[in-house]
Amino acid sequence: MATQASRMAGRLMLSPAVLLLFLWMIVPLGMTIYFSFLRFNLLMPGMEEFTGFENYSYFFTDPAFWPALVNTLVLVLGVLAITVIGGVALAVLLDQPMWGQGMVRILVIAPFFVMPSVSALVWKNMLMNPVNGLFAALARGLGLPPIDFFATAPLASITAIVAWQWLPFATLILFTALQSLDREQMEAAEMDGAGPVWRFIHLTLPHLMRAMTVVVLIQTIFLLSVFAEILVTTNGGPGTASTTLTFLVYMQSMLQFDVGLGSAGGIVAVLLANIVAIFLMRMIGKNLEA
Repeated sequence: MATQASRMAGRLMLSPAVLLLFLWMIVPLGMTIYFSFLRFNLLMPGMEEFTGFENYSYFFTDPAFWPALVNTLVLVLGVLAITVIGGVALAVLLDQPMWGQGMVRILVIAPFFVMPSVSALVWKNMLMNPVNGLFAALARGLGLPPIDFFATAPLASITAIVAWQWLPFATLILFTALQSLDREQMEAAEMDGAGPVWRFIHLTLPHLMRAMTVVVLIQTIFLLSVFAEILVTTNGGPGTASTTLTFLVYMQSMLQFDVGLGSAGGIVAVLLANIVAIFLMRMIGKNLEA
């Protein structure tokens, strides 16, 4: 049994690592909060001054703020819908006995290991390009005019790219959960005359609910910061059609050189992400208690 002295010694030995991690997290956040209260533009060095909540007021009244907020929600919800529904479908298919099952599983999971900027370039230049892309060639083969996806439906195109990359992650988590499904229960239901649809709705889906909740939580945290796909394909346009909060902060900080306004936007984005995280954590807690 550990004595009080040994517990104290353990805490003292751990304290440098805890202090380093704390500083690693709190220093960047503290500097961002500090800059968000300053009029600080890199094009006007030496003109910094305290402005209170002026940067936050500018950020909330920016004409691009509400479109960016709506685009962020549409992107996150769209990708979650595609990956969860598609992930369940692929997990059920991969769970069926087939020839070359191992190779098929590896190929399904492979897109998750492609870097976001690389996948965006592939989709932009090889698949969705209105002149040389695969989809344009298929459209011309069917006698239809090719579609310029990034000009006519920029946000939907980015949603498709991000969903393609995150679908393997959802499939992997759901397929792993599906492996623990009680087969004897499924066989008993089948012997009692339950059809495939009944077994899927009443046995498979309830068993996958916890895994689906975990997928939604993890993906939401990462999807709120999607950036590379937007920068490579549409650069936030046309207009603000594909601008998200993350990309709006980038434009204000790096393109307008306004560090104060960009920091205020970053703090707002952090607060929104924490609100979403708290909501999702409560949802997970209820599912785990059920």
